[in-house]
Amino acid sequence: MDTLLNDVLIDRRLFESVKAGNGNAFESLFHKYYAVLCNYAATYLDERVEVEDVVQEVFVYLWSQRESVVIQNSVKSYLYSAVKYKVLDVLKHRAVERSHSQLLTEFWEDLMRTTYSEEELFQLEQIRKVVDGLPAQCRIVFTMSCLDGKKYKEIAERLDISVNTVENQISIALRKLRSELKEYLPLLVIII
Repeated sequence: MDTLLNDVLIDRRLFESVKAGNGNAFESLFHKYYAVLCNYAATYLDERVEVEDVVQEVFVYLWSQRESVVIQNSVKSYLYSAVKYKVLDVLKHRAVERSHSQLLTEFWEDLMRTTYSEEELFQLEQIRKVVDGLPAQCRIVFTMSCLDGKKYKEIAERLDISVNTVENQISIALRKLRSELKEYLPLLVIII
């Protein structure tokens, strides 16, 4: 029990130093908890890159918001809770993206039809312009996912980026499509 209490007090002192801007104290907390937090996140996430991204984001947040972060119990408890909530965000985002992915695949297959009305051709041209106007990486990721039907992991490996980056790029593309093509809402309902 004394060891546990001592550990809590040491962490509390380290965190107070972090709040004061001490980079060495931050580095000590990082090294102390990084591996165990990665192991914890890995119980929920299957990709190592995602696991590391989640834990790193928690530490980045801790450092960038150090002056406003309030820790009620122990630093360890705070870090585990923060990782848990980040993991939940990733899992929710993944579920949303997967449902979008299936709808997008169906949408793009429908676009491959050979006969279109003039209005449909105009709408397709507007969509093509928006997709062509996406930033290069965003357009490539979006196209690989929607047109080629590649899984996020495949895209990440092929482009040497994280799965989280793939998900973010697809989200950016979807937001851009929604905002720039809102007048074609019936056509975009499939995407959104």
